[in-house]
Amino acid sequence: MVRHLSRLFVLFLFLIPSSLVAAGVVPLASHRAVYDLTLKKLHQEGGIQNVRGRIVMEVENQCEGYVINQRMLVELVNLEGVVITSDFHLSTWEDKNGDAMRFSMSNVLNGKAVEKSDGIARMENGEGTVSFKDEENENLELPQGVLFPTAHTLKILRSARAGKNLVSAKVYDGNGSEGLQDSLTVIGKRNAAKPGMAEKPEMENVPYWPVQLSYFDLKGQTNEPDYEVGINLYENGVASDLTLKYKDFSLSGELVQLEFLKTADCSHN
Repeated sequence: MVRHLSRLFVLFLFLIPSSLVAAGVVPLASHRAVYDLTLKKLHQEGGIQNVRGRIVMEVENQCEGYVINQRMLVELVNLEGVVITSDFHLSTWEDKNGDAMRFSMSNVLNGKAVEKSDGIARMENGEGTVSFKDEENENLELPQGVLFPTAHTLKILRSARAGKNLVSAKVYDGNGSEGLQDSLTVIGKRNAAKPGMAEKPEMENVPYWPVQLSYFDLKGQTNEPDYEVGINLYENGVASDLTLKYKDFSLSGELVQLEFLKTADCSHN
């Protein structure tokens, strides 16, 4: 269960740094964001008593691509009072054309490494491959039209600006051999920045869209999503007001720290 919880955050976290506006109108903001996670709702027969955690993410907008370093620490307590701690790390570099992504992922449960994958994903002529450096994962063939996370978010934002409210896409997120999923995104109406966010100089006059993402197992035979992610997605790539819905529980994520970092100067490239 913790393994799949980590996958939930991968897709949410990749969404945030990917929101570079088409045609360069609003550049992606290099930033460091910290989110505190608290239990919102327990679902019946989930076997969980409590969940809490924290997400820390750093985004660098470099000249040739995006560097993202993420850490998610989650503590789950089951009905017997047993504590399970998941320490999940994901580092990626993705080029700005959406053609290539390097990734390195690891997950540690109660101090023991249970997952690790390093590799490169490439798209060419609409089809893709994933090559792993480790021996535990076999190389993957990606079906036609698969998007990496940046390209996926660009598609969402283009749709939002065009007034569309639905985006359907297959996405490979870099989370090992099971990183390929189907997705459906529902986009709400454009809003002005909330007062607390608008007070920051970098967020002044930056609008946002409520976004609800649902993710599905491509191998499954059900119309029910594996999990859902809700956020307020700002035009410069910052996200707030998280809702993470899993089969056993739902979490709320509060943005408790936001620091803007220096963006690379690419004028001489």
